Amino acid sequence: MTTGQEPARGGNDFSRDLAQAAPVIWLSANLLLSLRGLWQGWPTIFAYDLPSAVMTYVYAGMAAGVVQILFGLYVLGLAWRKSPRFAFWFTAWAVLAIVTDIGFPVASLFIGDFVLTWMPWLIAVVSVAISVWTIWLVRQPQPAMAATQTAQPAGPAPVGVIILNAVLGLVLGGAAGLGIGLLAGSAIVDWLDVSCFEGGCGYAAAAIGLLGLIIGAIAGPVFAVWRTRKRRRPA
Repeated sequence: MTTGQEPARGGNDFSRDLAQAAPVIWLSANLLLSLRGLWQGWPTIFAYDLPSAVMTYVYAGMAAGVVQILFGLYVLGLAWRKSPRFAFWFTAWAVLAIVTDIGFPVASLFIGDFVLTWMPWLIAVVSVAISVWTIWLVRQPQPAMAATQTAQPAGPAPVGVIILNAVLGLVLGGAAGLGIGLLAGSAIVDWLDVSCFEGGCGYAAAAIGLLGLIIGAIAGPVFAVWRTRKRRRPA
């Protein structure tokens, strides 16, 4: 009886693991997009010739990105520790993301200096839909999780757990690599006395930061997957 039901249970376990990983994958993807937005938008902060309404919009967007990243990293930490508070704080983060996704396109309607297109609205609709779906996922009761973890303390890690840890490693490794790279880039630029003519020193530091981001984004998932497999050796 148990042997005959094993394939179906394995399929259900795979679907459950992916459903559990989906909110964290979405959170991680959103953090990467926020990091990308900060990376691309930071030169605009120094463009003082822009209209005041546009500058206010840019500053608000940068502030929202920083808040989402810091808040998201905290929620990722809860997921990493498998904290029971993850569902509550993920919901709070996702609601904040929904407000941001809707608020900024609406605010752009009241700024006459913007050229309105349909692309931001399409992105907002898709993002809100995914956020609502992941909120629904984390709010679902999962009574079988504790029993499964108790009954299977050893064995190979489920695919969903590997994907979850790999995505966490990607985000955390990339963020750490970017921060370390920017710090190292600033120190190297000062040590080599790179000229700041036309922003040369800033571009050099940013290039080293980008290199750190790439190295961290590669090393993070590799380390996370290796660590996951090491902690879940076959019985």
